[in-house]
Amino acid sequence: MKKIFLLLAFALTAAFADPEGIFVDVELLSGTRQRAKLMGIENDTVSLGGYIQNKFTIVKIAKKQFKRIVDEKGNDLLATSSSAAKHSTASSSSAKPAPISSAATSSSSQKIVPISSSSITSSAASSSSSAKVAPVSSSSAEKPAEKPVAKPVKTVLVAYNAEGVEQSVVDQFTGLTARLLMESGEHPQVIRKSDIKNCNDNICMQNQLAAYGFRSIYFGEIVPNIKTDSLTLNLTHAFYEDSLPMLHRSSVNVSRTAAFSDAITNNKLKNQLLDAQGKETIKTKKNRAYIHIETDPDGATISRSEKDAICKSPCTFITSDTTRFTVYAYWNVDRHLWGASTSIMPLPGDTVHVALKLKRVAPEIRILTSPEGANVYKASAPITKRSKAIAKTPEKIPAYNMGTDSLIIRKAGYRDTLINFFVAPVSQIDLSIDLEKLTNFDEIEKQNKWLHDKKMQTIGEAFIGGSAGTMLIGALLMYFAHLDYNDADDIKKELKIPGAVKGENYQNKVKENKKLVNQGDNKAIAGSILLGTGAALLGVGLYFYF
Repeated sequence: MKKIFLLLAFALTAAFADPEGIFVDVELLSGTRQRAKLMGIENDTVSLGGYIQNKFTIVKIAKKQFKRIVDEKGNDLLATSSSAAKHSTASSSSAKPAPISSAATSSSSQKIVPISSSSITSSAASSSSSAKVAPVSSSSAEKPAEKPVAKPVKTVLVAYNAEGVEQSVVDQFTGLTARLLMESGEHPQVIRKSDIKNCNDNICMQNQLAAYGFRSIYFGEIVPNIKTDSLTLNLTHAFYEDSLPMLHRSSVNVSRTAAFSDAITNNKLKNQLLDAQGKETIKTKKNRAYIHIETDPDGATISRSEKDAICKSPCTFITSDTTRFTVYAYWNVDRHLWGASTSIMPLPGDTVHVALKLKRVAPEIRILTSPEGANVYKASAPITKRSKAIAKTPEKIPAYNMGTDSLIIRKAGYRDTLINFFVAPVSQIDLSIDLEKLTNFDEIEKQNKWLHDKKMQTIGEAFIGGSAGTMLIGALLMYFAHLDYNDADDIKKELKIPGAVKGENYQNKVKENKKLVNQGDNKAIAGSILLGTGAALLGVGLYFYF
């Protein structure tokens, strides 16, 4: 009974423990390198062990397919295999053979194919970065079959992904990138992110693909930019020379409406790939043109609509733009503006001469919003409750400074809108803005708080203004009361002079004295009340204002 128990324990240990072996670094003649456990070298067959899909598997490969087998001490076991000790194996020889290097199946087409751990493993078993593997019997070990070694597949392109972009556009950019990779000497397998299960980010996918044997991994991404009506193409490249990858990321912007024609212009897409590969990009030769401008009078500022001042006339500047554009000239002295503009078609390699005569202009910016009634603020500083609006739409505001400028449009219940525009020396510049209604609760609460603070500040300003007027009137009444008291004192002094007490003149002066005193008292009382009221208004106003 004891012997049966020991045999059963030994069998369970052999079934679930890793088979014995030594870790070695192997290199095939095809160039594939892999770390595995050497289970033994018998006749012309090398047995290697490793984990495939979390299962320890033994693979037998013809000895002639190896370039070297180096142990952890640096000894080449392949050269000394004739005298090396035989290593025992604990796993069953009936295990299904599969290569340790799980690379993907070579694919020269641009078709996007799904990828998973099972598909990559089976692909690697058929043709991959190593020579094709088959179980070796005693007869085949003596005379292995001659089979052509397939070119290893080490590159994978994870298809572009994007939100808000047509899937056909995304697939076409994926195909273009795959084609450029093939022309550069790489033969990528194209997959989608959904083909890699249990991975939600590029790092997880990169590690899993590297475990499958891929050494050159590309991730594509398309980001739409609604404001500029463009697309940003991002290409990230992870290249494994050693255990740690080298990462390169390259971005390029293309027009949304003409994405493909823009992408192939001046080798944009190819340069992006070269940059992602860490290679030198192709320098395109630009046709330069020269623009010489003279103005009457001289000293005018020359600019284009997308730029601020370029130079002062007379001057010459260089441009690589071969399309028609507008040039502006303006001269500003003491808020008196003279200006002119003209349309220019550059001549590559030649000089265009332009003469402009400046005329008096008074530019106005006409601001229209939908809906109306929005406040207009300068964008040079953040908007606070103390910020003063320069206009309320619809409105025209004069422009005194030429060049680029910015305004912020704010209306209750709508999102703030920042407008960047160019102030040209023309009579009128139209700005039309459609306001976006607020739907976010936090933004609505933040705007309501600002409106409340703004309202309280307005009330505070009204109280402060009212207090100033009230206190001024009170001070005037106090002053007039003081004058009445002075006149009463003068009459009182005259009454002290000896004379006819019952005379008519004396009695008139007494009455006038009393009248002045009463008037002074009334004015003093009213002035005191007004001063007190003004002080109270000032205090309340300051409380609301701050």
